[in-house]
Amino acid sequence: MVVARPVVPEEIAALRVLGAEPGTVEPGPTGAWETTPGDGPVLSAPHEVLHLRDGVAKQAERGTGRLAFALARAVGGAGIRTYGPQTGDPNWDADHPYTARLAELAGHAPVVDLHIMKDRGVELCVGLGPHPELADGLWQPLVEEAVAAGLRAAVNWPFAARGRTVTAALQRKGLRAVQVELTWDCLNPNHPSMPIAYAAMLRAVRRIAGEEDHGR
Repeated sequence: MVVARPVVPEEIAALRVLGAEPGTVEPGPTGAWETTPGDGPVLSAPHEVLHLRDGVAKQAERGTGRLAFALARAVGGAGIRTYGPQTGDPNWDADHPYTARLAELAGHAPVVDLHIMKDRGVELCVGLGPHPELADGLWQPLVEEAVAAGLRAAVNWPFAARGRTVTAALQRKGLRAVQVELTWDCLNPNHPSMPIAYAAMLRAVRRIAGEEDHGR
């Protein structure tokens, strides 16, 4: 059983600082990405910047990159986020170079791929991908910590991370991976949901990294 804990403002402030620090920009054939090194779980934000899906511009999911880097650095993991103009979409294009770099960063470590969704009645959705056994041990902490924090959570709805997604591509390589969708409010610094979501994600990723025992 996971016991709810209050949000610690100083912890959230520290996360925001960690997420804002730049990483290493690496060029790619369809656009650059930015990385931060580490040995633990890998946090990914493939839609941090404006991207093109079949030639159509798709809205940037601003804030996912900051959260990815904040969580990665907080637990000693690695992070990757898109950077600058993109001519494709890592979460849509088969064999996208971003996904190949992400797999290289991960090695044998688990991957949490972050996205933003419209509010459909839940604040957090975890997509298990086409091989849900490779999401086992990842989705449970994410859902449990979200619920304990007071967020509404769902599994495989409205997004299951199948098809062409980053999570699906990684799982097909045999890597453990899961997709997380958060609402815009959860990434908005001026909304009360943001510190709650940050705290829940931090606790979940700590559990994934094996850093904390939550009474299990």
